[in-house]
Amino acid sequence: MDILDGLQKLVGNRVRVDEPLSKHASLRIGGPASYFLELRNIEELTNVVEFSQKENLDSFVLGEGTNVLFSDEGFGGLVVQLKGEFEKFSIEGNQVTAGAGVKLATLVEKLAKRGLAGLEFASGIPGSLGGAIVINAGTKMGSIGDVTREIKIFSDGRVKILNRKEINFSYRHCELPDKAIVLEVKLGLKNGKKNDIINKIKESLKQRKKNQPVSTLNAGCVFRNPEACEAGKLIETAGLKGARFGDAEVSKKHANFIINCGRAKAKDVYNLVEKIRETVKEKFDIDLELELKIVGKGIKG
Repeated sequence: MDILDGLQKLVGNRVRVDEPLSKHASLRIGGPASYFLELRNIEELTNVVEFSQKENLDSFVLGEGTNVLFSDEGFGGLVVQLKGEFEKFSIEGNQVTAGAGVKLATLVEKLAKRGLAGLEFASGIPGSLGGAIVINAGTKMGSIGDVTREIKIFSDGRVKILNRKEINFSYRHCELPDKAIVLEVKLGLKNGKKNDIINKIKESLKQRKKNQPVSTLNAGCVFRNPEACEAGKLIETAGLKGARFGDAEVSKKHANFIINCGRAKAKDVYNLVEKIRETVKEKFDIDLELELKIVGKGIKG
C-alpha cells in the first residue's frame, strides 16, 4: 500500500508531505519530514502506530520542538505531534490530569491562578508536558518527576498506566519502555497562596531572562551537567563563549546554549557541539553528554 494513501485512509487529508521541520523546531533548523501529522485522539494514534509498524515506517513523536536538532536532510518517515484531546487537562482537588500535548508554560500559569503550588520550577521551561516527562525537565528548584504521580503511555500496541513506584526518574531522564509514547500525566500538587505562587514564578522568569538567551533561536541546554559541576561553566572557562560555526554560536550569555544567529544549519550546530566536547575533554578531562536530541541522518559533517 502507498504510504500516503494508507495514512489518508486513517486521518483524511490532514497528512502533510515534505513538511519543513524547521517550522516546528525552536532552533528553526531542519529539512523536510516525508510525512507530518497532528494526532487528535488515542484512536488515531493507535491506528497510525499500527500502520507505521506494518509498513516499517520510521516515526518520531515531536513535542513543542525544543531540545531537538533535526538533520538538514530532514526525516525520512513520519513525524507526529499530539494535539486535540492530548492538549486538555482537568483539576480535582490538588491533583491534575493533563494530556502530553499540554504546553508546560500554559499549565504553570493555569495552576498558579488556582492556587496550586509545586510546578513553579517549570516557569519559563518551553515544551510540552510529554516532552518534559521524557527528559525529566527541571531546574535547581525541582523537576517534573518530583510531582508526577502516574503516567499513561502507549506501548506494545496498548495503553498502559504506570504508577509512581514503577517509574524511575533520574537527572534529565525518565526510564520508560522502549518506544513508549507518553499520553497523559497525573501530577500531585499542594495548596498554596496564589500571590506567593505568582511572585515565585515572576522571580523565576526574571532570573531566567537575566541568565539565559531566552529571546534567541535555541533548543535549551545542549549538554547535561556532569557531577559536581555545570556544563556551562566548563564551556565558559574553556574560552568558548561566542565560538561559531557558520551561523551557529555558543551564547555569550550562557555557554550551555547554542543559538541560531539566522541561517545556521544542523551541520554547523553539530560541528560546534563536537568542538565544545573536544575542548572540554582536552582541558578538563570531562566527557560532556548531550541533552540535545539529534534526529535524522547525514547530520555529521
